Formats: sequence, structure tokens, C-alpha cells
Amino acid sequence: MFGESGIGKTTLMRHIYNKMEKKKQFEAQAMESFAPYLTATNILQQIVQQLTDDDTNCPKEMARKMLEDRLRNKKYLLVIDGEVSGTEWKNILTSLPIGIRGSRVVHITQGKPEEPPSTYHHVTIQLKKLKEEAAMSLFRRRLPKELQDKNFKIYQKDICQITQGLPLAVVLLSGLVQAKEFPSEWVKVFEYLKAKKSTRLEPMLSVCFDDLPHELKCCFLYFAALPTNTTIEARNLVFMWVAEGFLRSKGGKTMEKIGYTYLIELINRNLVNRVKMDDDSSFGSMSVTIQNKVHDFLQIEAHEASFVEVHSGDDIPTLTSARRLSLQNYTDKYAVLANPLPKLRSIFSQYEQEPKGDLGRRSKRRPLMFYLSHGKAISKKKKDIRSHIKELFHGSEFLRVINLQGIEIGETLTSAIGNVVHLQYLGITSCSLKYIPRSIGRLTSLQTLDVRETNVRKLPRAFWMIKTLRHVLGFVLELPKQIGNLKQLHTLDSINLEVSVLALDGTLGEMIHLEFLSIWHISVVNVAALSVALEKLESLRTLILQGEIIPFKVFTTFSLRRVKFLFLSGDLLHSSDLDGREALCLPNLIMLSLEKTYVTQEFINKLSELPFLTTLALYPGSYKDKKLLFSSSRFQRLKKIKVIDVEILERVEFELSVLPELQELEIHSHYTSCHHDIDVSNGKKHAKKTRIVVDLKKENALYEENADVSEWWMIFS
Repeated sequence: MFGESGIGKTTLMRHIYNKMEKKKQFEAQAMESFAPYLTATNILQQIVQQLTDDDTNCPKEMARKMLEDRLRNKKYLLVIDGEVSGTEWKNILTSLPIGIRGSRVVHITQGKPEEPPSTYHHVTIQLKKLKEEAAMSLFRRRLPKELQDKNFKIYQKDICQITQGLPLAVVLLSGLVQAKEFPSEWVKVFEYLKAKKSTRLEPMLSVCFDDLPHELKCCFLYFAALPTNTTIEARNLVFMWVAEGFLRSKGGKTMEKIGYTYLIELINRNLVNRVKMDDDSSFGSMSVTIQNKVHDFLQIEAHEASFVEVHSGDDIPTLTSARRLSLQNYTDKYAVLANPLPKLRSIFSQYEQEPKGDLGRRSKRRPLMFYLSHGKAISKKKKDIRSHIKELFHGSEFLRVINLQGIEIGETLTSAIGNVVHLQYLGITSCSLKYIPRSIGRLTSLQTLDVRETNVRKLPRAFWMIKTLRHVLGFVLELPKQIGNLKQLHTLDSINLEVSVLALDGTLGEMIHLEFLSIWHISVVNVAALSVALEKLESLRTLILQGEIIPFKVFTTFSLRRVKFLFLSGDLLHSSDLDGREALCLPNLIMLSLEKTYVTQEFINKLSELPFLTTLALYPGSYKDKKLLFSSSRFQRLKKIKVIDVEILERVEFELSVLPELQELEIHSHYTSCHHDIDVSNGKKHAKKTRIVVDLKKENALYEENADVSEWWMIFS
């Protein structure tokens, strides 16, 4: 699929991809957006990381084998979004195993792609600009609901003349005018843009940028420091804004809440795109991206304002006065660190490139090795990277943000990290890092540590004594027996209780301002201690619990009344106790996900007491009866129900009268798979629909009573 920048290639493909995911037409599927011209190895590594479990790290040297293991003899869909050289594209294709008939590989690019090897059947799709009616429809859909019903006929020619039918221009204009008073200020915007008499996007982007409040401009410019065409985790972005000092608490809101408010404003203006991979996601898992043309504009603005220096070429510029440095080139990117950078405050880098020339053909040659005195061999390239980073830590003492992703620096982070005493954000992810030195305890201003998709499982005791910690991101990190005063900690994702001491009230229970908590490997020996600790955590908004057993008190503990997102995987101990008179104490719960909980019909009925529950997801092992009914208890706000591969379940029945807000059903089993979007437009909520029954034992076995099938979108695989 190809077309000019801004034509909507990624948006269209992501929409199709999400539909395919709901249909379950592929046994394995992954969609990744990449910075331009990464190597096949880096691309395959990121795809494998998406296809594997969270606790599995994918070293580059294992990427091809791991990919083959996960796709062999399966029907798969892979979407690769980004510019890839012809050589690397052929390397990717030859690395993919032969899948079952119907497997697909989609490449999204701006220019017409090269033809693949003759053994591959391929179809080339070119996207073109929108016609007038389609452009107006898109413009209207991107407006707030209160503006969508306005009469835009008198503005139609202006809108189409300004945007020229380019979807990006249409949504940017829609985002700009919705911040203006209708209709008086709209006319001024249209007249100004028409006076520019330019079909280029720059004038509109300039107006959109200038229209931002001052406090949002720095946050928006920050995207220039991050690679183009990549998805960015929302919470990490906000954490970096906090570390940079862009945000200040006000009106009783934390810096993070202010940051999310700013991000939503940028999304509403269509300057930033929310990646809607799953509408169940909270801010803890939301990702965003910006369009390539917008990214190019921001890099120019950021350079002119001396906001960030982007090293994207093969030259080595003089950067002694740089305050923020983004390494976005892929040939010897770390050579720029050979010169002192005394004023540097932030550094960013994503994925190292394989060496070119002879070093790039290591599959046919023996690798160049550097032999250490103790007999272990490491590549000279990795030694140089570690050396440059060590010098950076020694010479840039004012660093506040370090964000290195996919950079192989060895198993141990250099102890020189302790010299960067002003550091507030440290992110080293997607690599083989295993050990963090004790010197990290000297970082008395550190707010965020991110070591996800690494092999780090234990952090030094000195780290847990840092009082300024706000966000700790890793995977199944060992919780120490003793911690410092961590009352500022907001995010703990995730910890491992398998090796923890039983007394948790003095460690986990002391983190009284936690808002996001993820815990793995809960067992019988520590479930009671966990229940006691949870009673102290009154600020929790997102709670993820996984293990052999889950304390049922999460539903009845008054201290968890602020929880909005609850994900449980494990036997819900004594859930039958909830079937009686005891009331549920989760008045703010929006989303509930159950897996291996083995609850009963009575428990499901009890969930109707949750006044704001909008999404209920039932995964394998979540339910232990053969029949699931939504008929007797009224769910006032429930909009989406997912029933995914619940093994014992044979039949699901829905009485739509008890589900007045239901909009979407998604049901999958070994026999049948269906997805329904329910039309509730024009105020006719379920006017012709009263009951839905799905027989999971029979293929395509669904029937509806008094239902207008034409109003449903139904898919059976």
C-alpha cells in the first residue's frame, strides 16, 4: 500500500487490522510502525516482541528463529509500516516462514514499492485524495458531537479549496476550527488560509501551532525529539514532560494529570493521533503517534527555537551547546558523543543499526570480535557504545532525561550512572540489560525508571531508598524486604510476589499514593498479606493481579473505591461469598477483565451493582458454568461485552432490555466467532431487538428474536 504522506495509509490499515483482529481470521498477527530505514533485524526483533509474552525478551541474534517458531504452520498477518530499503525488505521476506494458505504481509510506504521475489503473489494499492463529499464527511466526523449537526454547506468550497482533499489537511483544519467560536471565527480562519494561496501543509501547520496555548507548545515540540513514524506510550511521554519541568501541579491535580489533560487537548486538535489498539485501555496502556508531515514541521520549529538538536545524518556536528539531543541516524550514531556535551539535559535514541559494509554481512563472515583479558569476547561495536555512554555520564552532569530503546549496552549498566545526580527519567528498554549498579542510589532526584523488555528482575536496595520515585516500570521485579519512604510513588508495573516476604504492609502497603499497580505470581502463602496491603492503597485507579489465587476482597474493600480498571487472572478465592448479601465496593469501576477466575452466574449477576461498569471481558477460565445469561439483573452502563475462548461455556443469552446501553458484542470460541456493533442511532435503542442467543457448540449458531438483522454487522469465521 502506498501514497503520499498524509493520505491516510496507516489510519486505514489500522482500522482494517483491528477488524481482522476481532474476526480472529488469523492465528497470529502483528502491526508495527518503524522509523525510516531500520535493518531487517531490528524490524523482525520488534515484531517478535509483539508476538511474544510480556516476560520474554528477544535478543537480535535470536529474532529470526523466534519469528519462525511463532509463525510456522500458522495463518498470519504482518503489517510493516515504514520506509524500508529494497535489500532489507528482501531480507525480511526471506526470513518469514511459509504460513498456511491465506497468510498476508502488508507493507505501507510512500513511494511505489519494489516488486518482491517472483515466488510471492503481490497486489499494489495506491491511495488517492478524497473527493469533495468524502472530504466533508471526514471533516464533520472529526468535530465534537455538538458541532456535527451544523450546516456546513456555505463553508464546503472553502474547506475543499484549503485542504485539496488531503485527509491530513482535512483533520488538521477540523481540529483547528473546533477551538474557535462558530461561525464568526471560522470565517477568519478560512480567509487567512485561502490568502496563503498554497497547496502545501506548512501554512496550516503553522497556524495550528501558533494557536496552541503557551504551555502546550513545549509539550508538542517534544515529539520532534522522538523518531518519526513510531508509536509512543502516553504515560512515558507524560513522565518525560514531568522530568523536563514542563508541568506544574495546580487545582489539586498532580503533574501527571495535568500532562494527560494537555495530551488529550493535542489529540482533540488532531495534532496527535491516539492509537486505538483496544478501546478497553486506560492511560496506562494508551499509545499515541503523530503524522510524518507534522513531525517534519516540528523538527524545523524545534531547531529554530534551539529546543532540540536532531542528529540524523552521517556527519558529526558540533553540539557542545545542545540542551536536548536526539540520535535518529543509523550509521555510527554514537560518534557524536565523543565531544563533551556539558549543557545536555536530555538524550534520546531508538534502536541501533547494524554496521554497513563488511560488518553488515556477518551472516557470511565471522564477526569482528574484541577479546577481553578475562577471556570473554564482545563485539567491538558494543564496546564502543558502552564507552561513549560512560563518557556521556561523566561529562554531562546536568542530564535530566535519558531514554535509550533497543540499544545493546551489555548485561550491566555502567556505574557511572551515579554521576548524573540531576537525572529524573531513566529509560533503557528493549535490550539484554540484566543488572543495575548500586550507584543508582546516588540519583536522589530520580522520578522514573523504565527497564521493561529487559532481563532486569532485581533492583539494588539503594534504588528503593530514593524518596523522589514516582514511576517504576519493569517486569516481575522482586520487591525488597525493606524500602525507603516511597509515598510519592504513583506507578509500580510490575512486581513479583513469588520471591517476596509475607509481610507486605511495611513495603507495598506504605506506597499509599499508588495509582497504577501490577502484581504477578500471587500464591496461597502471600494472598492474605496482599489483602492487608491493598487496604492501605486508597489512591489506586488501575489494578492488575495475576497468580494462582486472587483475593476476593478486591470487590469488597472500601479503600479500593477509586479503582477504574481492574484486570484479574487467577482463581478468585471464595467468589461465591459475593453471591450473597455483601455489597460490592467498586463504585467507579469502568472496565473489568477476568481470566482463570472460575466465577459463577450468580457472580456475573452481582456485577450489575457496579454503577459505571461499561466494559466486561471474559477470557479463558473466567467462567465455570455451561450457560451465561444476561437476563435478570440490569446493567445500566454496560456498553461492551467480550467473551473470548471460555472453554466450558456452551451458550450465551442476552436480554437486551437489561442492557440498555449495549453497543458491542464480541464472542469467540473453538466453534464459532462473531462480532456485533449494535446500531443505537436516532434514539431507537434496541427498538426491534429483544434477545440474542449464541450457541457456542455449533458453528455459526446465532439467532435473534424480534431483531432487525440489517441493523447489525455480523462476522462469522
